[in-house]
Amino acid sequence: MGKMLLLFSLLLLLNSGKAAAQLRLQPLIDSGSGTISLRVLPQNFYNQQLSFVCKKEVQLQKLTSLPIYIRVGSKDYVDYLEKKPNAVGNKQ
Repeated sequence: MGKMLLLFSLLLLLNSGKAAAQLRLQPLIDSGSGTISLRVLPQNFYNQQLSFVCKKEVQLQKLTSLPIYIRVGSKDYVDYLEKKPNAVGNKQ
């Protein structure tokens, strides 16, 4: 029991020294100007970044109100590229 008390008091003494050393640290001063510049993206930002085929696909979907998808290649190979579950791929 005496060894446990000695170990506890030694750990307490070491820990209190670390805590006292942390109190003496100088506060960090921010060197930035304090202002943040944010750009708001336009509403059609996503559509501006699409490829030709994807843009036409979106136009078809808006025109028909149906989820129409255009695949370039076979369905199995596109599923493999999109890493869909249970896709059978032709590793070319």
